[in-house]
Amino acid sequence: MKASIARQPKNKEPGEKRRSPQGKSGIWGQRLLTAILWVAIWEGAYLLIGRDVYFPSPLSVIQNFFNLIIDKAAWSTIGSSVYRTLFALAVSALLGIFLGIACGLNSTLHDIVNPLMVILKSTPVVSVIIIAMIWFRSTDVPIFAGVLMCLPIIFTGTVAGIRNTDPKLIEMCRFYRVKRSDMLRSLYFRSSVPYINASVMSSIGICWKAVAAAEVLSMPKYSVGAHLYFAKTALDPAMLFAWTLIIILLSYVFETLYAKVSGYDKT
Repeated sequence: MKASIARQPKNKEPGEKRRSPQGKSGIWGQRLLTAILWVAIWEGAYLLIGRDVYFPSPLSVIQNFFNLIIDKAAWSTIGSSVYRTLFALAVSALLGIFLGIACGLNSTLHDIVNPLMVILKSTPVVSVIIIAMIWFRSTDVPIFAGVLMCLPIIFTGTVAGIRNTDPKLIEMCRFYRVKRSDMLRSLYFRSSVPYINASVMSSIGICWKAVAAAEVLSMPKYSVGAHLYFAKTALDPAMLFAWTLIIILLSYVFETLYAKVSGYDKT
């Protein structure tokens, strides 16, 4: 079985070219120019509006950002939010993959579970947060919200991967009477891995949004969302933008790390 579906080594196509170091430096140069362009647009909007209370300057946001980076208390806050996000992602991935494989292999079970996933995908995150505030402690509300927002995405991706397994390989396994457990591990799961990776990548940013929104409303003691709320009440948009920048960077770092570990091609 393993020999029959093992991946063959990829031969390099005649027209395929290996990316040169100059090409990589050119890409990074292009990204740097793009970043400079958007910062210039940001500065132009700031000068046009002319009021810090409505729209902060890039310089003030960067200053607040580095002040947070060197603040030990800020790192405790960031660590707590990172824990909630990673925990919510882990639970979503485990439940989504397990249910997705089961429902992908069993149409009856899929017909039972899928309506719930459709409802979860359509439910506004604010409604989920408010309900969770009734049921759970403030520290658990962001985790619950993150799970409910990410679970349907990973579930749908896993089901799609299972159902797109090559039917010829399935027929071959049945012909040779391969064990069900071997088919599940070596065929179905391996076929669904690209779909799972894509759905997890999509879920990372969504989970950060859901966790941050839940923290704003539930106000746990140590949370980035609570500091977003404090910055809003203090009419300090520069600090608000700085905390938002931290969330964006953390989301990007998580996506990059997951892509490296899983071999997922972000491009």
